[in-house]
Amino acid sequence: MSFWYEKERAARCAVLGDIVAQGVLLTDQGAGESLQDSARRYMEKGPEPLSETERGIRLYGLSNSLDDLNGSADPAEKFAISADFFTQAVELLLLHENAWLGKGKWMVRRLDPLPQNQVARQLLAWAGSGKHDELALARITSEVLRQAGGYVMEGFVRGSR
Repeated sequence: MSFWYEKERAARCAVLGDIVAQGVLLTDQGAGESLQDSARRYMEKGPEPLSETERGIRLYGLSNSLDDLNGSADPAEKFAISADFFTQAVELLLLHENAWLGKGKWMVRRLDPLPQNQVARQLLAWAGSGKHDELALARITSEVLRQAGGYVMEGFVRGSR
């Protein structure tokens, strides 16, 4: 299990750990409870923290998408940008909160355990609203950027020159 846990922790997306931690033991030959306890501790520990370089890249990407969304007048472009923008915002917020990432429905479900974070609540409300107003998403995401380190654009360099 430790091999898979390390892979998940590095990817910051726990699937196996979550299944083992939350699963129901149908039968146990003695190791099940121990595996579950270990998985629960693993899940509580959270993902590998972002390095400053990784944080900068994510802040830059989200800042760039914010500019793209604000600068586009084409409804099809705005739709495509919004979908990616939402994912970027959720992932940055989750990682800022030391929470696991998720894919698809699990990305949204990972926001649920953050009841004290108003921005997480706003992202969930936006996703569930059916309106998907781009201006509302831009406002919410600006707050994600503020919490996670701020808007990054001018002077940002990826890697070394």
